[in-house]
Amino acid sequence: MRISLKRKLSAFLAFTIILSALFTCSLSANAAEEAALDSAAKVTLQVLAGSRGEVNPIIVVPGIGMSDVALFDDEGNEIENEGTFKNRWRVLNLCTDEILGDIWKLVPKLLLSIALQRDIGLSDIVRDYMPGMFKYTSHDLQGKSIENVKAIDRNYPLSMYDEDARANFFNMMPMQNYINLIGEDKIYCFNFPPFCNTYDQAARLNDFIQTVKQQTGCDKVNLVPLSLGATVTNAYFDEYADNHDVKKVVRIVGASDGSLVFADLVSQNYASNSAELFYKDMWPQLIDGYTGYLVNIACRILPKKVFNNILDAAFEVIRNDFFVNTPSMWSIVPAERYEELADIYLADADHAYLRTLTDKYYAYQSNLKANVGALVADGVDIYNICGYGFNIGHGWSDYQYFQFFACAENVNTDGVIQVASTGMGTYSCAPGEQFPGDYVQQNTVCKVPGHNHISPDRMIDASTSYLPERTWYFSGQHHESAYNDVIVSLACLLMSTDTINDVHTDPRFPQFNGSRNVKRIIRDYLPKAEEALLRTDLADDVRAQLQSAVDEAKAMLANTVADDAQCDAVEAALFDALVAAGVYQAPAKPSLFNTILEKSFKFTSDKLWEQYGPRGFSEIL
Repeated sequence: MRISLKRKLSAFLAFTIILSALFTCSLSANAAEEAALDSAAKVTLQVLAGSRGEVNPIIVVPGIGMSDVALFDDEGNEIENEGTFKNRWRVLNLCTDEILGDIWKLVPKLLLSIALQRDIGLSDIVRDYMPGMFKYTSHDLQGKSIENVKAIDRNYPLSMYDEDARANFFNMMPMQNYINLIGEDKIYCFNFPPFCNTYDQAARLNDFIQTVKQQTGCDKVNLVPLSLGATVTNAYFDEYADNHDVKKVVRIVGASDGSLVFADLVSQNYASNSAELFYKDMWPQLIDGYTGYLVNIACRILPKKVFNNILDAAFEVIRNDFFVNTPSMWSIVPAERYEELADIYLADADHAYLRTLTDKYYAYQSNLKANVGALVADGVDIYNICGYGFNIGHGWSDYQYFQFFACAENVNTDGVIQVASTGMGTYSCAPGEQFPGDYVQQNTVCKVPGHNHISPDRMIDASTSYLPERTWYFSGQHHESAYNDVIVSLACLLMSTDTINDVHTDPRFPQFNGSRNVKRIIRDYLPKAEEALLRTDLADDVRAQLQSAVDEAKAMLANTVADDAQCDAVEAALFDALVAAGVYQAPAKPSLFNTILEKSFKFTSDKLWEQYGPRGFSEIL
């Protein structure tokens, strides 16, 4: 039976976005922030750190979008490729020359499809050209990159990075304060391709650890898996735990048990309101002003049957040419969904070897509780930092497309990964809901009398986490957590000191915290405000306003209990003071013309949906 348009409308669109955004860097910043770090935050971190002894080298194990990759020849030399990025890239490197060269053949098919309201070769275009466009993500039946795409090795510490590589590292991991606690000679980053054989990368990580130990003279290392990096870390411990080379693991929004959003994508398990999202709600979320509503209306230029054909073709290519042969994609399928999907796509004889690889990872993943317990018993200190409070696709504009999946309806996440994965077994209710008044924590792991592991908002029960005493939760925190400076400080202290052993050690870092986004404050407003205070032409009242805003910002940054509303107020006060000082101009009001257009197109878009639902214009008339 054919799957309805309601369940498929966004498959191709969502897939292209999921590749570029899913499990992207949990800690990311731009280079300007490095110079703009506030002195108050630095001092606070140093005080919190206290004294420390010898520090193990740390190895960041990044997620999708953090590692440079390139095309290599058979001799191991980096070579130019045919994609959009001719040398190195991070996630997708689309090959568009063929389709652009044939555009003169394709435009008539599009125009005829619109004119005749039938699929005049549009789905054939997808089947013919899409595999070639994504060829640098393709893998063979051994789970190997067909085009020989590999990560750029940096088998040396941050102190030896060139200027560009150093900037990229801090874009990924804004741990400038941490530099002072450990030294650049003990900070490393293990690069790996986002589309890869997970166990091959685990073997590379083991070799990398041996190199780091040799270079630093240390017996053990600390691992910092970010997002997708948690899957490589799982595979590493599956194979090499007996080496006893790791002392600490600090997982930051780690995909310890994958993400439901990807399982839903592969199984075509779309939200009940996916059609409404496509025709009414999604585009205005992504495109400001009247244009988003205009796109809503324009989507009706083709009938739903044509969309069905196109999406069928796209999904066929996605499944056969990308997902099935890529072990790293299987590693982000949650254990609860693996067998169902593997029995569909890996049951034939051709995929027998791949099935052994994916089954191996599943065996470790499905027994994660016992495996984590064994590591802890063996002396490995493991910590989790995670966000919660969002439905899938909410909280960050890059992830709005994920709302199309069924898991977006009632699963508590950081917008990308469910808290049951990042929090290793953490039980939660749906975002916006609370446990009933008579709810008592389950204590399936923590059974210590007097330990309260229910969050103040009654949304999280951490007593079910595999590590209830070593897992921190940030309410209202999306997957991109770089700009919550409290998370960065906590991660740095866990990595580099022994001052925090568990959630009870330091009340300045409670188990349940809030969220805040200090990006503009740290990168732009605070440096500009301090610079403006050096001017001699400021009126007394403007100077007082500016100084007050600066003082409030520094006081907030020195406080490790995050409050989103407070952060917003501080940001607004700084901006208003900078406007008064002439550094910025107050934002202009939208023109009357644009306002009228926006209201008109919104009214039309809403009425079309209300009256006709997911239909094209030809189906309405």
